[in-house]
Amino acid sequence: MTWSQILSAEEIEHIHHTSMQILEHVGVSFPDDEAIAVFKKQGVKTDGHLVYLKERQVMNAIKRVPQQFTILARNPERSVTVGAGEPVFAPAYGAPFLVDYKTGKRSPTLDDYHSLVKLAHALPNQDMSGHLLVEPEGVPAPHLAMLHAHILHSDKPFIGSTVGKMGAQHTLEMARILFGADVVKENFVTIGLINSLTPLGYSNEMLVALMEFARNRQPVIIAALAMAGSTSPITLAGTLAVQTAELLAGIVLTQFVSPGTPAVFGSTSTNIDMRSGALAIGSPELSQMIAAHAQIARYYGLPSRSGGALTDASTPDAQAGFESMLSLVTTISSGIDFVLHAGGILSSYLAFSYEKLTLDDEMCGMVRRYRQGIAVNPETLSYDVIAQIGVGGNFLMETQTLKRCRSEFWQPHLCDRGGLEAWMQGGRETALDRAHRRWQKLVAEHQDPVLDETTARQLDAFVTAHTWS
Repeated sequence: MTWSQILSAEEIEHIHHTSMQILEHVGVSFPDDEAIAVFKKQGVKTDGHLVYLKERQVMNAIKRVPQQFTILARNPERSVTVGAGEPVFAPAYGAPFLVDYKTGKRSPTLDDYHSLVKLAHALPNQDMSGHLLVEPEGVPAPHLAMLHAHILHSDKPFIGSTVGKMGAQHTLEMARILFGADVVKENFVTIGLINSLTPLGYSNEMLVALMEFARNRQPVIIAALAMAGSTSPITLAGTLAVQTAELLAGIVLTQFVSPGTPAVFGSTSTNIDMRSGALAIGSPELSQMIAAHAQIARYYGLPSRSGGALTDASTPDAQAGFESMLSLVTTISSGIDFVLHAGGILSSYLAFSYEKLTLDDEMCGMVRRYRQGIAVNPETLSYDVIAQIGVGGNFLMETQTLKRCRSEFWQPHLCDRGGLEAWMQGGRETALDRAHRRWQKLVAEHQDPVLDETTARQLDAFVTAHTWS
């Protein structure tokens, strides 16, 4: 598939030049003494916690980043490769609220978290089980409880904790219990999400997690959420320049700590609604940013993360559907490599929905089929069949049709294709109703993938020993 392009080569060069000017003359804040020491050791100019990078330093460092890498799953058949041309889908991340089908907004519980991991495991288009799907309320050491849930209920790859150095260390220690220390040393077994602090900074919590992942040669996603008109210039070009500068600075740090560590060039940046100041992730400008970000990532030879099934709607309604489809189609057609928020998000990242995740997974399957394109070869052109049937004939009972009828077309789980009369007589169910029934069935039928007893006991003991009351 040919990737869509929103920027010309000349425009990308202008963004690159502006980003390099920002890095050299404005600087990026790294409020951690160890990070500053790493930069100084590499001959980078610093002033307090400000770091000033020259273009040569940036370009030499990012050349070391692998363009693709594989994250090992405990079931090897579920391992995923980032940067190989196929998008890796992972569910939503970080929502503090749930939108309940029956009661509306509520705080998620640890039981919800376990159910969501089971659902992400069961859904066919979520390639990873994720992490921090929601923020469960009242849970001691929630990062441990969440990591434990992913390991128990899924054999898909999982995203690690970046709650400071401790979260990163606990992720890696649990991975060593699960895979074995030698496997973790020689493979990529998780990935950490590191968010920059726009404009032009990082928090200490993110920096120490970044360095812990890098020291252990485990991949990281460096991602910006610049808000055009608020934390970045109101122009999208200016926002692209700011986020590119801060992302490259973070990726340079990973390479200074451990050359060759995979680092993904990430963006969730968009605009604010100038009437309210609210974040607008269902906007067409978000999709413009996704497309531009993908091109800039390819310019630097870096794997990319952006997009997803994103919406500002607070319930899985028509608005949620058309906004999510716009962002997801843009994500796929732009060639984004890693797609966080591929399912479940509502209300501008503030809420998660079981039904939305289930609906979005169907959408992921739909766009995956779309990006496969059309196979054109002597067999699929079907001249002999056409000549045999001739004018005015019917192809339904042809051998070719019968041979391909189960595989040629994408088949939905939730879409209604039965016609109006059947829908009227069948209870007038909506897509939301069908999604509700489907997720409940999948969770009820879930069986944990087999985990050997010794490993399970060691994980239980680790979580118990490191959980505070």
